[in-house]
Amino acid sequence: MQSRSVLIAVLMIAVTAPPASARLTQLNIARSEIVDLPAFGATGAYEKIVGTFDGEIDPANPRNALIVDLDLAPTVNGKVRYSATFTILKPRDAARANGKLFYMFNNRGTKLELRINDATEVSNDPATAAHFGNGWLNRQGYALAWSGWDGNVKPGPNMESITLPVVRNRDGSSITAPVAAELIPAAPTDTAIALIYPAAPAQPGNGTLTVREHVDDPKTPLTGWHYDGDGRVRLPGPAKPNWIYEFVYTAKDPVPMTIGYAATRDFITFLRTAAADDAGTANPLARPKGLDAVYAFGRSQGGRVQRDFVYWGFNEDEAGTQRRVIDGMIPYATGIGLMWTNFRFAEPTRSAQQHIRARVREKQGPHTFAVRTDPLTGLTDGIFKRCRARDVCPKVMNVDSANEYWNKSSALNHTDAFGRDLNDTAAPDVRLYATASQQHSVGFGERPQPMQACVQLSNPLYQGPLFRALLTAMDAWVTRGVSPPASQVPRVRNRTLVGAADVRFPAIPATSYRGWPALPAAAYHPESLAPLRVLNFEAVPPTDVPGKTYTTLVSQVDADGNEVGGVRVPLLQAPLGTYTGWALLKPGEGGPDLCGQNGQFFPFAATEAERLAAGDPRPSLEKRYASAAAYRAQVAAAIAAQVRARLMLAEDGPAVLADAVDQYTRHSLRGPDAPAAHD
Repeated sequence: MQSRSVLIAVLMIAVTAPPASARLTQLNIARSEIVDLPAFGATGAYEKIVGTFDGEIDPANPRNALIVDLDLAPTVNGKVRYSATFTILKPRDAARANGKLFYMFNNRGTKLELRINDATEVSNDPATAAHFGNGWLNRQGYALAWSGWDGNVKPGPNMESITLPVVRNRDGSSITAPVAAELIPAAPTDTAIALIYPAAPAQPGNGTLTVREHVDDPKTPLTGWHYDGDGRVRLPGPAKPNWIYEFVYTAKDPVPMTIGYAATRDFITFLRTAAADDAGTANPLARPKGLDAVYAFGRSQGGRVQRDFVYWGFNEDEAGTQRRVIDGMIPYATGIGLMWTNFRFAEPTRSAQQHIRARVREKQGPHTFAVRTDPLTGLTDGIFKRCRARDVCPKVMNVDSANEYWNKSSALNHTDAFGRDLNDTAAPDVRLYATASQQHSVGFGERPQPMQACVQLSNPLYQGPLFRALLTAMDAWVTRGVSPPASQVPRVRNRTLVGAADVRFPAIPATSYRGWPALPAAAYHPESLAPLRVLNFEAVPPTDVPGKTYTTLVSQVDADGNEVGGVRVPLLQAPLGTYTGWALLKPGEGGPDLCGQNGQFFPFAATEAERLAAGDPRPSLEKRYASAAAYRAQVAAAIAAQVRARLMLAEDGPAVLADAVDQYTRHSLRGPDAPAAHD
């Protein structure tokens, strides 16, 4: 339980703080403990507070009324109720806090966001040095917070989840509709399809199961499936790895998923401005004048939800006082995605990729922050449409890896439907950054390694230092009006953004550790790029609208096959091989479709003799770098340039340099942990 001294101190603040205006009604603290690590530096120990909060939503409030099916939810005294989990980390010594909150949009209930600290382990109950990494956020004095928002997440130990009411027809009967569930098996024994919504009824006649290898292949019906009594459907095994199993059935009992956004809004507003909840429990972050600023970060699903949160108008407090909830957002790995949330039978956990669940609502628009008319749909819309009208838009730094350009149509963040550059000034509070040649996600210190589903080694390029630099720039932008680094993305006008068929990928010789053939330029073909079509959502699953396909583009590459557009991290400027943001599935297991969110690494030959023997057109390490000292100097120059551009903090330079030199040593000397150049 929360310590007596801390509680008394916070209650003293509550005497002078303004009353809560958000409809978080009760904060329930389950436990409070101290985390004290050397990495926290002068900030010192942090207090970790874990619990739940209860809230209520007024369906009549115009900021809530747009929540789909909220009017069908049960009410108490005219309000819809929910309960969600939370985790707060704050400096134990309030005098050492910087007065700002860093809110983490969790990913499917999991806390991935401390990777911004170069954490080497992900934990839902962070407590160790491995969980907090270099402690950068803590050394800055930020309060950190997570809360449940995704109604698809099942409650579990330390998972962030939210409990939402089931909605019913006005006569009390169950709401039903056809729903599609999908499974991409990782192994032959992976034969269970989890159903997000219960079947109505869970009997043999309710459902059709099909299988296909690729998204556009004909669907082959399968028999022999059955409901297993635990909310799942079992395939007639064994399953074919990476094939697409689709189960269409009649489901029941939807919930108003967008309450999760309102709960997030009200939780942050409570932490930002309130003294105490309705029962008198003190706000753990209460300050006499409230928090100075709130920033948000999240990756992948945690990035897309930020865009959707703003799009549906939840960046204004419920009272409608034109008060921003979040001042600055850094969504990462979003593509053009919003969320499949504010719809009946919503599925916010679903991710639309080229091979996986390709036809869902995520990428249907709007695609840009600025309001524009889409010539394919005729709709005039933008992510900032509602917040512009209320003057509550946050400042945004949207960051995408190369994988999102291939997998999630990222180019449409800054091009029109026909592949033409857009004018950035239409959304002056937005910056767009593309991290060249990088895969969707990689952890600090990871090295190239085999991947079960993909053909090649994984891509080790790491972007943690970039996020720390961007958050520093965001803080200066919000609090002092200092303009951040300009957008850095590939562009059509300078020929760094091109069609997939126009990418000049080098004819790298066979380097697959599984002996798969080489990947010449012909491997880049339109079928490997996720096509983006306008969809008809009257059908389940959705179908393509004929003749309505967006032009989607990707970055051009240099002679080594490394991307030239966007932010190029130092290891890409002094490369040890070819790094791609895309990878391919194995033949017969979905290939040549994209291997999910993975990238690849093709190491350079160590010596010229080795290069010539393999027929590799790329110069060897021996040819590129005369010595280890020469390599070190090239990386150091790249680091210095990024520091000047405010894309890296000076304090991160030594660690980035040491990491690059370590990788060079492994590859040039063929150390025990290094992948062979051509095996």
